[in-house]
Amino acid sequence: MKLYDYIMGKVFRCITLAPFMCLFFVCSCRTIKYVPVESYADSVVVEKLVEVQLPPDSVTIRALLECDENGKVVLNWLDIANSKNAEAQLTIDSLGNLLAKMKTQKDTVYLPSKEVTVTKEVKVPYPVEKELTRWQQFRMDFGGWAMCIVVISILILIVYKIKK
Repeated sequence: MKLYDYIMGKVFRCITLAPFMCLFFVCSCRTIKYVPVESYADSVVVEKLVEVQLPPDSVTIRALLECDENGKVVLNWLDIANSKNAEAQLTIDSLGNLLAKMKTQKDTVYLPSKEVTVTKEVKVPYPVEKELTRWQQFRMDFGGWAMCIVVISILILIVYKIKK
């Protein structure tokens, strides 16, 4: 009967303490309130022109060359399509040689570009909604010291039990 009374005593204690433990856990939990932190950066914006090389343009040449009765080459018709940055010239010399000259220029374009340099980033905390009172701050500090004392006492007890 003694074992039965012992077990029933433990069960009765657990049943009695369960609502208080639940109340303790429910009251001790709070939602976390995050304090937003505003950050800004000192930055310098430099606008400069960037050189961009475009490929050279092209030229289209179409020509009809024929031989006359004497066996000389004669230019019958010529079509040259020059573009913006390319020029072509076709000539036939006295011996009937076809000479082609072409001049092209590289096209350079300067495009505006912005370069941003961040010198330093500063985080500015928002003020807390409500500062702690002196009593609340004392309790916070005292709680920290009390936790340290409890941990040290437990360690001392463990060392004492091991040596004994």
